[in-house]
Amino acid sequence: MKIQVILFGTLRNGFPDHDPVHGLEVELADGSSVADLVDHLEIPRTRLGVVSVGGVLVKADTRLKDRDRVRVFQPIAGG
Repeated sequence: MKIQVILFGTLRNGFPDHDPVHGLEVELADGSSVADLVDHLEIPRTRLGVVSVGGVLVKADTRLKDRDRVRVFQPIAGG
């Protein structure tokens, strides 16, 4: 299945083909989860903030569907 992934912040740095508007397309096995996607992208869990699918915040065990649009945000801190 193909997933559209948009990375935010410094998460983009490791992906030279990442387009800021359209992100990048990732191919995963059917039934893959958000955690599988993060592992596939080799994003360390310490650099992972929140993930949304179709504009809804999701957990790591959420199953993805073909053509899902996933946004991955880095942790945000400040005061």
